[in-house]
Amino acid sequence: MPSEARRWRLRTDWPDVAWAAFAVVNLGVMVALPRWETVPFHFIWVSLTLLYGFRVWDLRRTSWILAIVIVTTGASIVSDAFAGTEPWGEIAEVPLMSAMFLAMVWHARRRVVAIGEVQRVSETNARLLEREKRFLQDASHELRTPITVALGHAELIVKAAPTAMIADDARVVTEELMRMRGLAERLLLLAAAEQPAFLRRRAVAPESIVEDALRRWSALPRTWRLSEQATPPILADPDRVSAALDALIENAVAHTTEGDGIELGVRSEDGAVVLAVADTGTGIAAVHLERIFDRFARADVSRDRPGGGGEGGVGLGLSIAKAITEAHGGDLRVRSTEGRGSVFELVLPAKRLAALSWDPPNAEPFAADVLTPS
Repeated sequence: MPSEARRWRLRTDWPDVAWAAFAVVNLGVMVALPRWETVPFHFIWVSLTLLYGFRVWDLRRTSWILAIVIVTTGASIVSDAFAGTEPWGEIAEVPLMSAMFLAMVWHARRRVVAIGEVQRVSETNARLLEREKRFLQDASHELRTPITVALGHAELIVKAAPTAMIADDARVVTEELMRMRGLAERLLLLAAAEQPAFLRRRAVAPESIVEDALRRWSALPRTWRLSEQATPPILADPDRVSAALDALIENAVAHTTEGDGIELGVRSEDGAVVLAVADTGTGIAAVHLERIFDRFARADVSRDRPGGGGEGGVGLGLSIAKAITEAHGGDLRVRSTEGRGSVFELVLPAKRLAALSWDPPNAEPFAADVLTPS
């Protein structure tokens, strides 16, 4: 073990050893060639300053090295001054070079402190993120069982209620429990978004994902449109992509009313596939666009139109869509005009496209502009 420790120390300290040898050689030249000693003198001090900028020794070691260099170089100059080979004014070079070195020490110590602070903050943030993920996983797992049990009992009460009032109250409880269950599922999905097994990719037709989404949502009283363009299959997890698209549609529904339109579309763009959701709802103010994908963020509660179904949301839908898109290596874009509507685009990059033969259906291209009411 001691020999191994010495070898490790030699591997890490070799620049210091090399500089010490270089300094000794130059000190010997100062003694041997007194009339030329200013050149090796500056070699010693400049190399020391440069080395410290990369090594940043502790204060004790720095003080010892500085003292040794001051004493040896200063003694050499004083000796030559007594011998008459150098003027006495040359002794001023020692404090000047010392000041230059101390300036480097000051800047280097500030850099070390700053780097240490950044590292400390980064480690703290990493711990907080890990703690958040564990909390989301634990909380969602722990909530699922009691919610399921309570939901089952509430449904039994609805069926066996002796009066209509009790049945109505039980239905309210059932609806709220179902909302809580959906929230728990979303929390669990967010917690798992960065796990390696989060996606189960296979070749899938983007048109089928959009068409299935339209079938699920078209019963809601909105003016629905579907625009499709011929696209190749993509290598993706269809369930996760559908969940992301549902989150975008849910957001559009929450910020529209019966008189507004929602358009679903799919198109090719520079080798990528774009799944888009456009609406003629309230739109989003430019000041809120940067944070709408943050977890639990809601741009503006007042954006929810009466009857839109968006009251009381906690801002998980768009963050889920973003997490799923990024897990596929894609991007989630948004364009919006306040009072006119929004367009959300889920982009799956070209590198994720499956190299498969494909005979897509004929369809009209998707109009990517924000829809505006006539």
